[in-house]
Amino acid sequence: MRPGPLARAALVVAAGLALGAPHPAFGADTPARKVRVDVGQIAGARFAIANPPGDWNHRLLLVVHGYRPEATPLVADLNPERASNKALLDEGWMVATTSFRRNGLVVADAIADLDALRKFIADEYGEPERVLLEGESLGGLIVAIMAERETGPYDGAVVFDATLYAKEVNGQVGLTLLPRIPLLFVATLREAVQSKGYLTAIVARPPPVVPPALFLISREGHDNINQPERLFALRALNAWVDRGPDALPRPKDQARYVDATIEPDPGPSTAVAHAGGRGFDSKVAEVDAVYGNILLEAQARDFADAGIPPMTYCTVRAGDRAYRALYGRTYTDVKKGEWVAFPDADGRTVLSRVLADAAGTAVLKVGDTVSLDPVEPGGAPLP
Repeated sequence: MRPGPLARAALVVAAGLALGAPHPAFGADTPARKVRVDVGQIAGARFAIANPPGDWNHRLLLVVHGYRPEATPLVADLNPERASNKALLDEGWMVATTSFRRNGLVVADAIADLDALRKFIADEYGEPERVLLEGESLGGLIVAIMAERETGPYDGAVVFDATLYAKEVNGQVGLTLLPRIPLLFVATLREAVQSKGYLTAIVARPPPVVPPALFLISREGHDNINQPERLFALRALNAWVDRGPDALPRPKDQARYVDATIEPDPGPSTAVAHAGGRGFDSKVAEVDAVYGNILLEAQARDFADAGIPPMTYCTVRAGDRAYRALYGRTYTDVKKGEWVAFPDADGRTVLSRVLADAAGTAVLKVGDTVSLDPVEPGGAPLP
Protein backbone atom coordinates (compact mmCIF):
# COMPACT_ATOMS: atom_id res chain seq x y z
CA MET A 1 0.00 0.00 0.00
CA ARG A 2 1.38 3.39 -0.98
CA PRO A 3 1.28 6.31 1.49
CA GLY A 4 -1.45 8.88 1.23
CA PRO A 5 -0.75 12.56 0.47
CA LEU A 6 0.13 13.46 4.07
CA ALA A 7 2.48 10.49 4.45
CA ARG A 8 4.18 11.27 1.14
CA ALA A 9 4.65 14.89 2.20
CA ALA A 10 6.18 13.80 5.48
CA LEU A 11 8.57 11.26 4.01
CA VAL A 12 12.20 12.04 3.29
CA VAL A 13 14.13 9.04 2.01
CA ALA A 14 17.75 8.60 3.00
CA ALA A 15 20.30 8.44 0.19
CA GLY A 16 17.61 8.87 -2.46
CA LEU A 17 16.32 5.30 -2.09
CA ALA A 18 12.68 4.69 -2.95
CA LEU A 19 10.38 3.19 -0.36
CA GLY A 20 8.00 0.40 -1.18
CA ALA A 21 10.10 -1.00 -4.03
CA PRO A 22 10.00 -4.81 -4.15
CA HIS A 23 13.07 -6.52 -2.72
CA PRO A 24 15.04 -8.56 -5.26
CA ALA A 25 15.70 -12.22 -4.49
CA PHE A 26 18.62 -12.56 -2.09
CA GLY A 27 20.57 -15.57 -3.25
CA ALA A 28 24.09 -16.76 -3.86
CA ASP A 29 24.41 -14.75 -7.08
CA THR A 30 23.21 -11.53 -5.47
CA PRO A 31 25.82 -9.26 -3.84
CA ALA A 32 25.32 -8.74 -0.12
CA ARG A 33 23.25 -5.64 0.49
CA LYS A 34 23.77 -2.98 3.11
CA VAL A 35 21.23 -1.88 5.67
CA ARG A 36 19.11 0.95 4.28
CA VAL A 37 17.87 3.60 6.71
CA ASP A 38 14.77 5.53 5.64
CA VAL A 39 14.08 8.78 7.45
CA GLY A 40 11.18 11.18 7.57
CA GLN A 41 8.74 13.07 9.75
CA ILE A 42 5.22 12.45 11.08
CA ALA A 43 3.35 15.19 12.94
CA GLY A 44 6.63 16.90 13.81
CA ALA A 45 8.33 13.73 15.10
CA ARG A 46 11.39 12.58 13.14
CA PHE A 47 11.72 8.86 12.47
CA ALA A 48 14.37 6.45 11.20
CA ILE A 49 13.65 2.96 9.87
CA ALA A 50 16.50 0.48 9.37
CA ASN A 51 15.67 -2.15 6.77
CA PRO A 52 17.33 -5.58 6.95
CA PRO A 53 19.99 -6.31 4.32
CA GLY A 54 17.99 -9.33 3.12
CA ASP A 55 14.28 -10.01 3.01
CA TRP A 56 12.18 -8.60 5.84
CA ASN A 57 10.77 -11.33 8.09
CA HIS A 58 7.88 -9.02 9.02
CA ARG A 59 9.15 -8.58 12.56
CA LEU A 60 9.69 -5.08 13.91
CA LEU A 61 11.53 -3.64 16.90
CA LEU A 62 10.47 -0.12 17.94
CA VAL A 63 13.18 1.59 20.03
CA VAL A 64 12.00 4.31 22.46
CA HIS A 65 14.55 6.85 23.66
CA GLY A 66 14.88 8.33 27.14
CA TYR A 67 14.49 11.84 28.48
CA ARG A 68 15.85 14.69 26.37
CA PRO A 69 15.98 18.32 27.57
CA GLU A 70 13.50 20.64 25.88
CA ALA A 71 16.24 22.70 24.22
CA THR A 72 17.89 19.76 22.46
CA PRO A 73 17.13 19.06 18.79
CA LEU A 74 14.56 16.53 17.66
CA VAL A 75 16.65 13.61 16.45
CA ALA A 76 15.81 10.05 15.37
CA ASP A 77 19.00 8.50 16.75
CA LEU A 78 19.35 5.02 15.27
CA ASN A 79 22.67 3.25 14.74
CA PRO A 80 22.18 0.03 12.72
CA GLU A 81 25.78 -1.01 13.47
CA ARG A 82 25.13 -1.17 17.22
CA ALA A 83 25.56 -4.85 18.04
CA SER A 84 22.03 -5.64 19.26
CA ASN A 85 20.46 -3.81 16.30
CA LYS A 86 22.83 -5.42 13.81
CA ALA A 87 22.08 -8.92 15.09
CA LEU A 88 18.34 -8.42 14.58
CA LEU A 89 18.78 -6.76 11.19
CA ASP A 90 20.96 -9.63 10.02
CA GLU A 91 18.16 -12.02 11.02
CA GLY A 92 15.64 -10.10 8.92
CA TRP A 93 14.10 -7.81 11.53
CA MET A 94 13.26 -4.18 10.86
CA VAL A 95 14.43 -1.73 13.57
CA ALA A 96 12.87 1.72 13.86
CA THR A 97 12.81 4.70 16.20
CA THR A 98 11.30 8.15 16.43
CA SER A 99 11.98 11.37 18.22
CA PHE A 100 8.88 12.71 19.90
CA ARG A 101 7.14 15.77 18.50
CA ARG A 102 8.69 17.69 21.40
CA ASN A 103 11.34 17.04 24.00
CA GLY A 104 11.02 17.18 27.77
CA LEU A 105 9.04 14.97 30.09
CA VAL A 106 6.45 13.79 27.57
CA VAL A 107 4.42 10.60 27.72
CA ALA A 108 1.07 10.95 25.94
CA ASP A 109 2.58 12.62 22.86
CA ALA A 110 5.36 10.02 22.81
CA ILE A 111 2.83 7.19 22.76
CA ALA A 112 0.92 8.89 19.94
CA ASP A 113 4.15 9.32 17.94
CA LEU A 114 5.09 5.65 18.40
CA ASP A 115 1.62 4.50 17.38
CA ALA A 116 1.83 6.75 14.32
CA LEU A 117 5.19 5.30 13.31
CA ARG A 118 3.93 1.75 13.73
CA LYS A 119 0.92 2.55 11.52
CA PHE A 120 3.12 4.25 8.94
CA ILE A 121 5.33 1.17 8.72
CA ALA A 122 2.29 -1.08 8.29
CA ASP A 123 0.90 1.15 5.53
CA GLU A 124 4.19 1.65 3.71
CA TYR A 125 6.04 -1.65 4.12
CA GLY A 126 3.30 -4.12 4.99
CA GLU A 127 1.69 -5.31 8.22
CA PRO A 128 4.29 -6.66 10.69
CA GLU A 129 3.62 -10.11 12.09
CA ARG A 130 5.33 -9.22 15.36
CA VAL A 131 6.17 -5.87 17.00
CA LEU A 132 8.37 -5.61 20.08
CA LEU A 133 8.91 -2.42 22.07
CA GLU A 134 12.25 -1.47 23.65
CA GLY A 135 12.59 1.54 25.95
CA GLU A 136 15.24 2.93 28.25
CA SER A 137 14.94 5.33 31.20
CA LEU A 138 11.91 7.58 30.49
CA GLY A 139 11.35 5.47 27.39
CA GLY A 140 10.97 2.53 29.76
CA LEU A 141 8.06 4.24 31.48
CA ILE A 142 6.46 5.01 28.12
CA VAL A 143 6.84 1.41 26.97
CA ALA A 144 5.47 0.03 30.27
CA ILE A 145 2.36 2.18 29.90
CA MET A 146 1.95 1.00 26.31
CA ALA A 147 2.24 -2.61 27.50
CA GLU A 148 -0.67 -2.02 29.90
CA ARG A 149 -3.20 -0.93 27.30
CA GLU A 150 -6.16 -3.27 26.83
CA THR A 151 -5.75 -3.44 23.07
CA GLY A 152 -2.87 -2.64 20.79
CA PRO A 153 -0.73 -3.96 17.95
CA TYR A 154 2.26 -4.81 20.16
CA ASP A 155 3.37 -8.29 21.19
CA GLY A 156 5.98 -7.72 23.91
CA ALA A 157 8.05 -5.06 25.63
CA VAL A 158 11.48 -4.83 27.26
CA VAL A 159 12.59 -1.85 29.34
CA PHE A 160 16.06 -0.93 30.56
CA ASP A 161 16.39 0.98 33.86
CA ALA A 162 12.88 2.35 33.53
CA THR A 163 12.18 5.66 35.27
CA LEU A 164 8.76 4.63 36.52
CA TYR A 165 8.12 7.49 38.94
CA ALA A 166 8.43 10.31 36.40
CA LYS A 167 5.24 12.35 36.06
CA GLU A 168 4.22 14.39 33.05
CA VAL A 169 2.84 17.81 33.96
CA ASN A 170 -0.94 17.62 33.62
CA GLY A 171 -0.49 14.11 32.30
CA GLN A 172 -3.59 12.04 31.60
CA VAL A 173 -1.91 8.62 31.37
CA GLY A 174 -0.03 6.64 33.99
CA LEU A 175 0.81 3.16 35.20
CA THR A 176 -1.84 0.65 36.22
CA LEU A 177 0.69 -2.15 37.03
CA LEU A 178 -1.43 -4.48 34.87
CA PRO A 179 0.45 -5.35 31.65
CA ARG A 180 -1.50 -7.10 28.90
CA ILE A 181 1.54 -8.31 26.94
CA PRO A 182 4.86 -9.83 28.11
CA LEU A 183 6.78 -7.04 29.89
CA LEU A 184 10.42 -7.67 30.78
CA PHE A 185 12.30 -5.28 33.06
CA VAL A 186 16.11 -5.18 32.91
CA ALA A 187 17.78 -3.18 35.67
CA THR A 188 21.22 -2.39 37.06
CA LEU A 189 21.89 -2.62 40.79
CA ARG A 190 20.69 0.72 42.20
CA GLU A 191 18.12 1.22 39.45
CA ALA A 192 16.33 -2.04 40.26
CA VAL A 193 14.27 -0.60 43.11
CA GLN A 194 11.57 0.81 40.83
CA SER A 195 11.33 -2.33 38.71
CA LYS A 196 11.16 -4.58 41.77
CA GLY A 197 8.42 -2.35 43.14
CA TYR A 198 6.40 -2.86 39.98
CA LEU A 199 6.76 -6.64 40.17
CA THR A 200 5.99 -6.94 43.88
CA ALA A 201 3.10 -4.45 44.01
CA ILE A 202 0.15 -5.86 45.90
CA VAL A 203 -2.29 -6.00 43.01
CA ALA A 204 -4.24 -8.91 41.56
CA ARG A 205 -3.05 -9.92 38.11
CA PRO A 206 -5.57 -12.46 36.77
CA PRO A 207 -5.74 -13.15 33.01
CA PRO A 208 -5.67 -11.40 30.60
CA VAL A 209 -3.06 -9.55 32.67
CA VAL A 210 0.43 -10.97 32.03
CA PRO A 211 2.65 -11.05 35.14
CA PRO A 212 5.90 -9.14 34.37
CA ALA A 213 9.47 -10.43 34.76
CA LEU A 214 12.80 -8.91 35.81
CA PHE A 215 16.42 -9.51 34.83
CA LEU A 216 19.15 -7.98 37.00
CA ILE A 217 22.48 -6.60 35.77
CA SER A 218 25.22 -6.70 38.43
CA ARG A 219 26.65 -3.32 37.54
CA GLU A 220 26.21 0.26 38.74
CA GLY A 221 25.20 3.18 36.56
CA HIS A 222 21.92 4.30 35.04
CA ASP A 223 21.25 2.40 31.81
CA ASN A 224 24.79 0.99 32.00
CA ILE A 225 23.75 -2.14 30.11
CA ASN A 226 25.89 -3.55 27.34
CA GLN A 227 24.94 -4.76 23.89
CA PRO A 228 25.12 -8.52 24.63
CA GLU A 229 22.87 -7.99 27.68
CA ARG A 230 20.36 -6.04 25.58
CA LEU A 231 20.34 -8.72 22.89
CA PHE A 232 19.96 -11.47 25.50
CA ALA A 233 16.92 -9.68 26.91
CA LEU A 234 15.37 -9.18 23.48
CA ARG A 235 15.84 -12.84 22.60
CA ALA A 236 14.35 -13.89 25.94
CA LEU A 237 11.34 -11.64 25.35
CA ASN A 238 10.87 -13.04 21.86
CA ALA A 239 10.97 -16.59 23.22
CA TRP A 240 8.41 -15.59 25.88
CA VAL A 241 6.07 -14.30 23.16
CA ASP A 242 6.57 -17.53 21.20
CA ARG A 243 6.26 -20.11 23.96
CA GLY A 244 5.02 -18.44 27.12
CA PRO A 245 6.77 -17.56 30.41
CA ASP A 246 8.29 -21.03 30.78
CA ALA A 247 10.64 -20.10 27.92
CA LEU A 248 12.36 -17.50 30.12
CA PRO A 249 15.63 -18.48 31.84
CA ARG A 250 15.30 -19.35 35.52
CA PRO A 251 17.14 -17.70 38.43
CA LYS A 252 20.11 -19.69 39.72
CA ASP A 253 21.03 -20.68 43.27
CA GLN A 254 17.58 -19.86 44.65
CA ALA A 255 17.89 -16.22 43.60
CA ARG A 256 14.62 -14.37 43.15
CA TYR A 257 15.52 -12.81 39.79
CA VAL A 258 17.60 -13.84 36.79
CA ASP A 259 21.14 -12.43 36.77
CA ALA A 260 21.59 -11.45 33.12
CA THR A 261 25.04 -9.88 33.53
CA ILE A 262 27.41 -10.57 30.63
CA GLU A 263 31.02 -9.46 30.91
CA PRO A 264 32.03 -7.20 28.02
CA ASP A 265 34.34 -8.46 25.31
CA PRO A 266 35.44 -5.48 23.21
CA GLY A 267 37.95 -7.60 21.31
CA PRO A 268 41.60 -6.77 20.64
CA SER A 269 42.70 -3.23 21.35
CA THR A 270 43.06 -0.91 18.37
CA ALA A 271 44.95 1.76 20.35
CA VAL A 272 48.31 2.94 19.03
CA ALA A 273 50.79 3.58 21.85
CA HIS A 274 52.87 6.74 21.81
CA ALA A 275 56.64 6.56 21.83
CA GLY A 276 57.78 5.50 25.28
CA GLY A 277 54.32 4.11 26.10
CA ARG A 278 53.09 7.31 27.81
CA GLY A 279 49.78 7.87 26.06
CA PHE A 280 48.01 6.45 23.02
CA ASP A 281 45.83 7.26 20.02
CA SER A 282 42.26 6.01 19.65
CA LYS A 283 39.56 6.29 17.00
CA VAL A 284 36.09 7.80 17.44
CA ALA A 285 33.61 4.92 17.14
CA GLU A 286 30.33 6.83 17.63
CA VAL A 287 29.03 10.34 18.30
CA ASP A 288 25.81 10.88 20.24
CA ALA A 289 23.57 12.92 17.93
CA VAL A 290 21.68 14.52 20.85
CA TYR A 291 24.30 15.31 23.49
CA GLY A 292 27.54 15.21 21.49
CA ASN A 293 29.13 12.57 23.72
CA ILE A 294 31.90 10.58 22.04
CA LEU A 295 32.49 6.84 22.14
CA LEU A 296 36.14 5.91 21.69
CA GLU A 297 37.44 2.49 20.71
CA ALA A 298 39.84 2.80 23.69
CA GLN A 299 39.66 0.18 26.44
CA ALA A 300 40.53 0.30 30.15
CA ARG A 301 43.75 -1.61 29.51
CA ASP A 302 44.88 1.12 27.10
CA PHE A 303 44.63 3.72 29.88
CA ALA A 304 46.45 1.50 32.36
CA ASP A 305 49.27 0.73 29.92
CA ALA A 306 49.60 4.44 29.11
CA GLY A 307 50.05 5.47 32.75
CA ILE A 308 46.53 6.88 33.22
CA PRO A 309 45.03 5.11 36.26
CA PRO A 310 41.40 5.65 37.31
CA MET A 311 40.53 9.00 38.92
CA THR A 312 43.55 10.79 37.45
CA TYR A 313 43.68 13.43 34.75
CA CYS A 314 44.74 13.07 31.15
CA THR A 315 45.23 15.41 28.22
CA VAL A 316 42.88 14.86 25.31
CA ARG A 317 44.13 16.16 21.96
CA ALA A 318 42.08 16.45 18.78
CA GLY A 319 43.95 18.14 15.97
CA ASP A 320 45.46 21.33 17.40
CA ARG A 321 43.00 21.43 20.34
CA ALA A 322 43.76 20.08 23.81
CA TYR A 323 41.55 19.54 26.88
CA ARG A 324 42.04 18.32 30.42
CA ALA A 325 39.80 15.32 31.25
CA LEU A 326 39.33 13.14 34.30
CA TYR A 327 39.58 9.42 33.65
CA GLY A 328 36.78 8.52 36.04
CA ARG A 329 33.74 6.29 36.53
CA THR A 330 30.71 8.21 35.29
CA TYR A 331 29.41 11.63 34.23
CA THR A 332 28.86 12.83 37.79
CA ASP A 333 32.58 12.67 38.62
CA VAL A 334 33.01 16.20 37.22
CA LYS A 335 31.06 19.46 37.07
CA LYS A 336 28.95 20.74 34.20
CA GLY A 337 31.11 21.72 31.23
CA GLU A 338 34.14 19.72 32.39
CA TRP A 339 35.61 16.76 30.50
CA VAL A 340 35.44 13.17 31.71
CA ALA A 341 36.31 9.79 30.20
CA PHE A 342 35.17 6.47 31.61
CA PRO A 343 34.65 2.83 30.54
CA ASP A 344 31.20 1.96 29.25
CA ALA A 345 29.38 -1.34 29.76
CA ASP A 346 30.73 -2.69 26.45
CA GLY A 347 34.36 -2.15 27.44
CA ARG A 348 34.98 0.93 25.32
CA THR A 349 35.37 4.55 26.51
CA VAL A 350 32.89 7.41 26.76
CA LEU A 351 34.43 10.87 26.34
CA SER A 352 32.09 13.63 27.44
CA ARG A 353 31.99 17.31 28.17
CA VAL A 354 29.22 17.07 30.73
CA LEU A 355 25.96 18.68 29.62
CA ALA A 356 27.85 20.26 26.76
CA ASP A 357 28.82 19.11 23.28
CA ALA A 358 32.13 17.24 23.34
CA ALA A 359 32.12 16.40 19.63
CA GLY A 360 31.14 19.92 18.65
CA THR A 361 33.73 21.50 20.96
CA ALA A 362 36.56 19.30 19.71
CA VAL A 363 35.24 19.16 16.11
CA LEU A 364 35.25 15.36 16.07
CA LYS A 365 33.35 12.86 13.93
CA VAL A 366 33.33 9.09 13.55
CA GLY A 367 36.71 7.81 12.37
CA ASP A 368 38.74 10.76 13.69
CA THR A 369 41.78 10.17 15.90
CA VAL A 370 42.03 11.35 19.50
CA SER A 371 45.28 11.34 21.49
CA LEU A 372 45.30 10.79 25.25
CA ASP A 373 48.32 11.38 27.49
CA PRO A 374 48.76 11.38 31.26
CA VAL A 375 48.95 14.84 32.82
CA GLU A 376 52.54 15.20 33.91
CA PRO A 377 53.34 16.92 37.23
CA GLY A 378 53.83 20.66 36.74
CA GLY A 379 52.15 20.64 33.33
CA ALA A 380 50.37 23.78 32.13
CA PRO A 381 46.61 23.86 32.83
CA LEU A 382 44.22 23.13 29.96
CA PRO A 383 40.57 24.13 29.41
